[in-house]
Amino acid sequence: MDQWWQYTDADTYGGTVTLNGSDRRTVSVTVPTDAAPGDTIHLILEVKDDGTPALKHYQRVIITVGQR
Repeated sequence: MDQWWQYTDADTYGGTVTLNGSDRRTVSVTVPTDAAPGDTIHLILEVKDDGTPALKHYQRVIITVGQR
């Protein structure tokens, strides 16, 4: 099982982003037009295996908004 989600507690961007394919290993995200240069958007990938006991691993990806 793979799941992407936005970690809003760590973001400096104040809104939410749309994650296309949030249930796959590869996700697509569009930076919102109201995001300012320097804002950060934190995404978490959660991967869980089907073993017994099930193991989980988390990886954070940080997007820093650049100049347009």
